[in-house]
Amino acid sequence: MSYEDYMALQKDSLKRTKFHRIKSSILFILLTVMVFLFGIVLSILVLPQSSYLMSFKLYQLLPIFIGILLALVMMCYVKKFYAFATIAKLRFMLRNDKRWPHDITLNIHEVGIDLTYSRENSDTTTKVIWDSVKTIGQDRNHLFLYYEETEAVIIPTSYNLLGKEKQEILRKLLKQHLNYEFQNNSD
Repeated sequence: MSYEDYMALQKDSLKRTKFHRIKSSILFILLTVMVFLFGIVLSILVLPQSSYLMSFKLYQLLPIFIGILLALVMMCYVKKFYAFATIAKLRFMLRNDKRWPHDITLNIHEVGIDLTYSRENSDTTTKVIWDSVKTIGQDRNHLFLYYEETEAVIIPTSYNLLGKEKQEILRKLLKQHLNYEFQNNSD
């Protein structure tokens, strides 16, 4: 498993895990309120202090309208901020991590998937049966089989890595056990 595989899993889990969805929603609300308040303060500071150009009630409501307008304009950027900040924080934390790439062997068969990886002179095997897969995610080069909320098997789907025969076996097993139609986007 490479660093890029791990980062692809993190990006996919941002969309799928309940933890990240809740944190993203809370941050979205907080940032939207902050942008709204910033719009009000900015409009109070920038607008002329006299109301001779318009009625007094309209003059009092104008900062609120400007705050709402600024919040609406910035909403699409605020929505994407959580994913950007989380991935940037993870990249910063892992920038000097020398554990990449990991040697992981996947054995995909009728019962499930066996993952064997080496750490400090010992091999560890994790067996994931097909029935324990709860959620399936896919991006351009990977298939993510989540067997826990934050644990997943990463299967590279590139034709160059799998080959035609292994792709067909994977396609058949996914359809048979998970009722999932595997889409190969990397051809």
